[in-house]
Amino acid sequence: MNLIIYEDQEIENLEPFTLNHASFEIKVGMYSNLDRFARFFDNYDIFLIVREEIAEIVSEKFPKYHVNPLNINSGYCINGGVVWNKKSHDMLLSKDIKESELFFYNQNENLLLTNFYKQEYLNKTSLDQCNLLKINYLWDALDLFDESVKEDFNSLDLSESLINEETAKCIKRNKIYVSKDATLRLGVILDAEKGPIIIRKNAVIDIGSIIQGPVLIEENAYISPGAKIRPSTLIGSGCKVGGEITNTIFHANSNKAHDGFLGHSYIGEWVNIGAGTNNSNLKNNYGKIIFNFKNKNIKTDRTFLGSMIGDFTRIGISTMLNTGTYIGIGCNVFGPGFQNKHIKSFSWGDDKIVDFNKMVDTCSKMMARRNKTITSAELKLLKRLYLNK
Repeated sequence: MNLIIYEDQEIENLEPFTLNHASFEIKVGMYSNLDRFARFFDNYDIFLIVREEIAEIVSEKFPKYHVNPLNINSGYCINGGVVWNKKSHDMLLSKDIKESELFFYNQNENLLLTNFYKQEYLNKTSLDQCNLLKINYLWDALDLFDESVKEDFNSLDLSESLINEETAKCIKRNKIYVSKDATLRLGVILDAEKGPIIIRKNAVIDIGSIIQGPVLIEENAYISPGAKIRPSTLIGSGCKVGGEITNTIFHANSNKAHDGFLGHSYIGEWVNIGAGTNNSNLKNNYGKIIFNFKNKNIKTDRTFLGSMIGDFTRIGISTMLNTGTYIGIGCNVFGPGFQNKHIKSFSWGDDKIVDFNKMVDTCSKMMARRNKTITSAELKLLKRLYLNK
């Protein structure tokens, strides 16, 4: 059996994350969309159909899957923006799932890659209505986090959870999972009154931190002393965070280690947010937020929305980010007053562009601190994006 996971023509709505990532790399709860597909379709051969410009880097990240093969076998085709869960899978098994070309369909014949993107769904101008959960904009991942992490929590073996209650105070202990290899230091409060808390292997929660579920703290993450990690927050693997954070998703290896507020935001990989930086997630007049992509404004119909920040971006100390801010990849953001609500990739301050070689050198130094190196495929993609900025 085959599963074909594909990107659709709405991919720009998921920027800045999808400037250098596939749609199925978006993370909600313990798993990315791709991870969830792999868990439920564990005996399937998986094909990944992505934009040609990211095919090499996707192949490098996911070597066990077929990325943009010349020939695509018949099978289930599912949009990479779909958040697959038990309900979805039960519908599929019971034949109760509805075909919807931008979300799901059953491809009965083998197809050439060159013809895949000529199919009817690519000519659609609006998203189908379907009984599947799909991330149309990054902030949808924030909305789906609570439901997803609760389902993920129920899949864990609580007998493997180990909490030193001499150092940590727990509220709703039966909704808290702490890896035996995690460290909770003195004065930590874990409050699962509003949702589960998951703390994974080798995470360190430092002195006096407060964690209010639903929260997921991934492997090797570090929470600074006195941090306030509030509900609906995901701290990715290798991240270092502090201050006050709420309703926010951090992908791996990003830093916000010092005081400052961040709310209703989506943060990519290898982002560094300086001490004292704050973002607004609510307008002073409590109005609905308009989000500015490079070529269009979206009426979000949301009262709360913070910042969407791309990979490899650095934000200087005491920076103020406005409500509904877009920051591309590879930026160096700094300066007095509120920053622009749309900051294009590779920006330096208000109106300059970063030096590409210096940016790569800085990124390499940051990655070396985690014993990582930038790959040739990553470098090639960054260069292409830089030249096309």
